[in-house]
Amino acid sequence: MRFTRSTASSPSVVFLGAVLVLLLISVPLLSSPAPAHTAPQRAETTAPAYESPADLGDGSKPPKPVGVSWLVGDLDNGNLHSAKNIEKRHAPASTIKLLTALALVDVLDDKQQKVTAEFEDMQVDGTKVGLMQTNKYTVDLLFHAMLMSSANDAANALGRAAGGQKKAVQLMNDKAAELGLQNTHAKNTSGLDAKGQYTTAEDLMKIAWAVCEDDYLMKVIGTETFKFPGGKNPQTKEKFAGYEIQNHTKIVGQVDGGLGLKNGFTRAAKGSYVAVAERDGHRVVATMLGIDNNSRQAAVDLLEWDFAQKKPKSLQTVPVGVQASAEAEPTASGTGSDAGGAADGASEESADKSSAGGTENSATTVASRSLSAAMDNPLALGLLAAGIVLLVLTAVFWARLRARIQGRR
Repeated sequence: MRFTRSTASSPSVVFLGAVLVLLLISVPLLSSPAPAHTAPQRAETTAPAYESPADLGDGSKPPKPVGVSWLVGDLDNGNLHSAKNIEKRHAPASTIKLLTALALVDVLDDKQQKVTAEFEDMQVDGTKVGLMQTNKYTVDLLFHAMLMSSANDAANALGRAAGGQKKAVQLMNDKAAELGLQNTHAKNTSGLDAKGQYTTAEDLMKIAWAVCEDDYLMKVIGTETFKFPGGKNPQTKEKFAGYEIQNHTKIVGQVDGGLGLKNGFTRAAKGSYVAVAERDGHRVVATMLGIDNNSRQAAVDLLEWDFAQKKPKSLQTVPVGVQASAEAEPTASGTGSDAGGAADGASEESADKSSAGGTENSATTVASRSLSAAMDNPLALGLLAAGIVLLVLTAVFWARLRARIQGRR
């Protein structure tokens, strides 16, 4: 066999071809994101059930509700005595109805004004008092239904009476700004889950203070039972009798000195609670969000524990009343590892921390990224290995062929 320059150069072509194959394998690995790891299947776990502490007396440890955030403290001066994640934003469920009430109570100043129920009220999801379209209800009746029975149809009707849902929500957010609620945003009047609707345990405390300062709202919230009127079915023309509604919060009349306020629950928000009680001129508030179970019992236990403490230690002070509305900047949480939190369950930190890490050697970066991507993808790993083997075999073949050529010269 005669070896020519073209024959001698053919190994170079093969070698370059092998390098090209290796690059073709590596480039997709660099440009394609690694597949997400599939988490191993785990048995579904349920949150531990909340149990009332055996001792709620002076000097005892505070109750710990099972959930996202809570606080308990003095409503008059804002001092907190036990708290967790008070600034963590979370869906409010029906506790937002307290803000609805604060925003609409002055706009709807004539409490005997008649509001005609519409079909859209009846269509609202969740708890309803049973408004019937074309029937007329006073503003006072609707406030009782919304705050006592957590009626979403009543909240919808009140919003429409105040100028429509969009206008009502704007009034709610204006009221939130007026009260210094820096981590509360309303999207509807009822508290049904909605993207971008949130509040915090801290802001609920400020809302509780404002509600307690309104005589009309406290009269409504302090009502245990209420006679709701009957009406006429517009389709069948049949009349239906009135019925009694109850206070769902179960604080008034069931807790010593209980003033009430509001409970809530949705599947996404879980349990939420705002409870206030007053004894010997001393008001205590407990607020909770994202509670997995027994939210009312946990709220009551927090109230009882706080009242029992003779010299409770103040963890921090939440500005309430005039202090809250005058507050210019967010306060830093001072309750240690249990305080604070991220907005909407997501971190507010930069999404790209790696940009501050400096510039790496490009060759090292390419190699490490290729290896990392390949390790995350079995198929890619096999292709990369095949490419490396091909490259090695080509190099060996080339070396032997060149040695043979030189031996014949």
